[in-house]
Amino acid sequence: MGDEALIRLEDVHFGYGSHAVFSGLSMDIPKGKITAIMGPSGTGKTTLLELVTGQRHADRGEVRIHGRNLGTLSRKALFRLRREMGLLFQEGALFSDLSVFENVAFPLREHTRLSNILIHHLVLMKLEAVGLRGAALLNPSELSGGMARRVALARSIVLDPVMMFYDEPLVGLDPIAMGVILRLIVHLNKTLGMTSVIVTHDVKEVLKIADGSYIISEGRVVAQGSPSGLAQSRDPWVRQFLEGAPDGPVPFNYPARDFASDLFASGALP
Repeated sequence: MGDEALIRLEDVHFGYGSHAVFSGLSMDIPKGKITAIMGPSGTGKTTLLELVTGQRHADRGEVRIHGRNLGTLSRKALFRLRREMGLLFQEGALFSDLSVFENVAFPLREHTRLSNILIHHLVLMKLEAVGLRGAALLNPSELSGGMARRVALARSIVLDPVMMFYDEPLVGLDPIAMGVILRLIVHLNKTLGMTSVIVTHDVKEVLKIADGSYIISEGRVVAQGSPSGLAQSRDPWVRQFLEGAPDGPVPFNYPARDFASDLFASGALP
């Protein structure tokens, strides 16, 4: 997209058995920007996050971060690289038996040898950043959906990641909570100097904050550009997705034989 790429996918092919998810997918994620990755359900957006975080490896092609091919990294090098990543899961994935404070402290206790006093300071700083320092002693069951997502965000940034990956961060949130999360994503990206990747179906909301966007479908990039550029595009793929049209390049009907033939055929469906 014209900026220095922190993450680069080059001709990536990936599938599950005989089912191809990506067939020559290429994209650049620019450093220091917010990039939205959008597309219809089942196009592999979450799988894409698994590829760029090293949870899965491409069948063909390359996934590079900092110029390093994830497919050639040793297990130790990959784990070291993951220390630079933060991931916000769709549902937050908080530990139900730990307090808000201990949920945020968990990565620090697992991956560092910091003293308890330093952990205390860092956790409160991150909770303050998401506006929930006063909720430190609450349990996850006492939180609203929006608050739980903000706690999960605090936990994701507690190790000061270089890259943040958001997997459907707005799912299930009311408009107020949605606005809070979007503002936090922008604020944290700027203040912490991160590179953010948002996988989402919430097109209109995320395009308000994204610097650039990719639309993927049928295993490839079908459109890319700035939010304003996509909004002005006359490409049928783009128009169908942005407008939520039920039919277009992505058909509403699953392929089937002639309707009348099915209605009047004797016996069970083939």
